[in-house]
Amino acid sequence: VFSDHRNLQNLLILTAIKADRTRVMEYINRLDNYDAPDIANIAIGSELFEEAFAIFKKFEVNTSAIQVLIEHIKNLDRAYEFAERCNEPAVWSQLAKAQLSDNLVKESIDSFIKAGDPSAYMDVVATSHKTGSWEDLVRYLQMARKKAREAYIESELIYAYAKTNRYADLEEFISNPNHADISKIGDRCFDNGLYEPARILYNNVANYGRLAITLVHLTEFQ
Repeated sequence: VFSDHRNLQNLLILTAIKADRTRVMEYINRLDNYDAPDIANIAIGSELFEEAFAIFKKFEVNTSAIQVLIEHIKNLDRAYEFAERCNEPAVWSQLAKAQLSDNLVKESIDSFIKAGDPSAYMDVVATSHKTGSWEDLVRYLQMARKKAREAYIESELIYAYAKTNRYADLEEFISNPNHADISKIGDRCFDNGLYEPARILYNNVANYGRLAITLVHLTEFQ
């Protein structure tokens, strides 16, 4: 029976790719017993991107499917719809990285949070600084901190709290055990005119010299 013959199905689809492209989608959808990843990659090589996407989607190779939407079809709206439908962390993660490359910071951070993926934290921080997306960065770093207790993540979260005037969150954070470089973030706040968070941070590490100068700037000195 034809349906049992993998090689025949492969041959039929490959022949269509070479000689009758209009039939490829029909064969992909109708047949079930062919070497899907290999055929999909040959389709990509022949610039039959929709057909490649259809194969990966049909056989639930979802990370490859979204990769086709992102890299070849270049449609992030469709990629988002696809990620929502299959709702897999690895798929959300691929979408998040593509959105970040397009400076879609809020959308990217939403996707990274759905993925539970803190791995791109350096890129997320750099892009958020560039675009001034401080509120979104707070959300991302709160997620990242639960997954990875890195000094860089914790220090950047403190600075993001400072930039968003979330002083209660900042005070609570530094009153608990953490790996942040509080003195360094205090200096960074001071240098950027964020005197109230600088005061909180210098007070926490008992840097009274810098605290005095900060109080002068805050006109709290008596």
